[in-house]
Amino acid sequence: MQWTDADRTQRWLTSLPGLATALQGATLKGQAQLTSRWTGGWQSLAEQLQAARAGTAPPAEKAPFTLLATLTAPQLDLTLPPGNAATATAVQLQSLRAELSGSLRQASLALDGQLRSGQLRATLHTRVSGGLASAALWKAQVNALRVQAQDTARPAGPWTLELAEPLALTAQAGPPTAPPGTSGMVVVKAAAGQARVTGPLPGTVALQWQPVRYQSGPGTASRLQSQGRLQGLPFAWLDAPGLEGAPAVAGQPVQPLLARLGLAGDMLLEGQWNVDAGATLRAQASLRRTGGDLRILTGEAAPVTVLQSSGQGTGTGSPTAITAPEPGTRAGVRQAELTLEAEGEALRARLLWASDRAGEIDASASTRITPGNTLAGIAWAPDAPLAASVRARLPDVGVWSALAPPGWRVRGTLDANATLSGTRSAPRWAGTLGADGLAVRSIVDGVDLQNGQLRATLRGNQLDITEFRLQGGRGSNARIAGFSGNRTPAPQYGGTLTGSGRLGWGEPGAGLSGITMDIAAEARALQVLVRADRQVSVSGRVQAQLQQGQFSLRGKLTTDRATIILPDESAPSLGSDVVVRSAAKDRADQAKAQVAARANQKAAQAETALPPAVAITLNLGRDFALQGQGITTRLMGELDIRSSTVPGAPPRVTGEVRTDAGRYRAWGQVLDVETGLIRFNGPYNNPALDILALRPNISVRAGVQVTGSALAPRVRLYSDPELPDAEKLSWVVLGRDAANGGAEAAVLQQAALTLLGRGGASPTAQVASRLGLDEIGFKGPGAGEDATSAALTFGKRLSKDMYVTYERSLSGTLGTLYIFYDLSRRLTLRGQTGEKSAVDIIYTVRYD
Repeated sequence: MQWTDADRTQRWLTSLPGLATALQGATLKGQAQLTSRWTGGWQSLAEQLQAARAGTAPPAEKAPFTLLATLTAPQLDLTLPPGNAATATAVQLQSLRAELSGSLRQASLALDGQLRSGQLRATLHTRVSGGLASAALWKAQVNALRVQAQDTARPAGPWTLELAEPLALTAQAGPPTAPPGTSGMVVVKAAAGQARVTGPLPGTVALQWQPVRYQSGPGTASRLQSQGRLQGLPFAWLDAPGLEGAPAVAGQPVQPLLARLGLAGDMLLEGQWNVDAGATLRAQASLRRTGGDLRILTGEAAPVTVLQSSGQGTGTGSPTAITAPEPGTRAGVRQAELTLEAEGEALRARLLWASDRAGEIDASASTRITPGNTLAGIAWAPDAPLAASVRARLPDVGVWSALAPPGWRVRGTLDANATLSGTRSAPRWAGTLGADGLAVRSIVDGVDLQNGQLRATLRGNQLDITEFRLQGGRGSNARIAGFSGNRTPAPQYGGTLTGSGRLGWGEPGAGLSGITMDIAAEARALQVLVRADRQVSVSGRVQAQLQQGQFSLRGKLTTDRATIILPDESAPSLGSDVVVRSAAKDRADQAKAQVAARANQKAAQAETALPPAVAITLNLGRDFALQGQGITTRLMGELDIRSSTVPGAPPRVTGEVRTDAGRYRAWGQVLDVETGLIRFNGPYNNPALDILALRPNISVRAGVQVTGSALAPRVRLYSDPELPDAEKLSWVVLGRDAANGGAEAAVLQQAALTLLGRGGASPTAQVASRLGLDEIGFKGPGAGEDATSAALTFGKRLSKDMYVTYERSLSGTLGTLYIFYDLSRRLTLRGQTGEKSAVDIIYTVRYD
């Protein structure tokens, strides 16, 4: 039979009466070919079936019915109706070949082919022989069986199951004359056997089982009996493709499960099971460690490649050995065992874990289940009783730092002793929880909290925190010295953080999680930042509550001491008007957006029903020093931080911050901040600015004024009385009137270099600052003079009224020293010595 168009055949079948609805939703496309040959005829087949039913031998004079059939199909595409699934199931058979030969009493089957369904690809190779021993007994033997399955979306190898030896199977049906209650019963038996399982990762699991018996019948007659064991199960198989879960973002690679948990290792497991599931369920299953160990990837021992060379190889310095130490810390696992037991309605479980560095756990639990008529009918009722006890001891919590955010380290010991009672729907806890030597550290973020202690009590559905204490770190000696810097040295004591409260949980409902919280904490000179360039100590009280689905945070904090040193320069970045287009960048941005969307979705699910209510008052204290971006000052003031009434909007900040003894470095000069006000009344990142910095020790009030907002500042030169910008710039840069030195062009040149220079100072200003001078400039030729009168100028202000300038001619060998002394705002005394010596009285009249 040549089947050239399965789709056309299906359309013809659906046109027949009664088959239109039977095949609705299913499609079949492809080609197939069936070649068959038989001897004996239908009468011989009927006589063999009648003899088998009667338990007698078929007539000897009749030739037995024999069949030789071969089915081949290059490709068949089958689509099954959706049913309970959301979409239809598409199955594709490729290179299918089935050969059946023999009689009813003895036949053999050879089956080979490939199956595809979505991303799953499976290959089957099997050889089976057997036949009817009687009317109700069928015997078979699986001589060969090999199944491979692989996810084509992952490049790793396939999963493989292969029989290690032939497997005998029998199936017996109850005869029509069976006793009452056994009619329609079917008993399937499998002899003892063994198989091997391999996966994409190294390792081979050996499966061994005792004879298996399955009985199916009416009522409670169904029963399954199985017993066996598995050996050599690698713990690292949790990282195998297909077991790590779905990717976080479609189209992106999946991070292995153990890597996400910060675990690795070569631990091997052994399992056993013994199941007798019938009218009464009796089952035992266990999984325990037989060898190997776990590694906790704390990040402290990063993999390092070591190259060893003796210099005696074929070439000079030829390497003789290359080793790469394993990353992480070995847990030193001594025991790991999980046991499950079921006896009727009773279900018990126990977990034993013992290790040198990953602690010890002894947990046991029991409950009641409701068996059904089938294995799938087992139920766990909401009113099922619970009884559990947990004893945990973690001597070194630091090995679990991999579970913390990148760069963070956790250390300490944990001791828990708790019991569980009540029912599944209303569990009740009782016990104690204690931790000592707790420490949390992040060098990059400047967090260093040490010597922590926790004492808590479990009571029903509530955790009472009776004592919580942490000490601040002492790793920072940051200090801004000078008139505008810190008043006190860096503290040697890290301060303390203490707290107490309760955490409760109940039945979720009405969109609420059922979790309540009321925790109060007090900080006393706690060092929350201990970096080399930043140090902050705070004191105050804070209270966090979660009631009726709303989270609230209230309190008042005061800065005892702070040192913030900002870099004068930051890494260069593209302007806001520059747009970079690339396919790789677009894919990365899309992936980040999808991750952020999923995170926001999960956060939204975990968020409270009402927006959080935040009310924090922050007082900067009397010793909050800031240095960077040209300014050195102390900050004083008080800010109120309130959560916004608009969902998703940043918190609102109100208050005023003012400078104390501030100094600002600009154009190579140090300016005194006379007025420095930063007013907050809305978003935290856009306060209003009112800053006035003046150059000291000059007869004119001149400097820089900054107004506007942080996002749109306005900077301009300032003087009192009002002067032209060129003279303002001269007073700020040189400390004197440009006309006095006859070098207005040089002043403008220096200002231009300043505006174009890096870090807010021109190259000449940087050199002058290093030499202790106020000015290094160039004096051009005046009116009616030739180019030989050009000279270099070096200036230094000695006091508020006295200024010294030295000019070195570019064409001559002599220099001239000028001394300026301001007698009044209009009258200046100038002394000159060098090639010419003179004393002048200069009277200045301005026409503004």
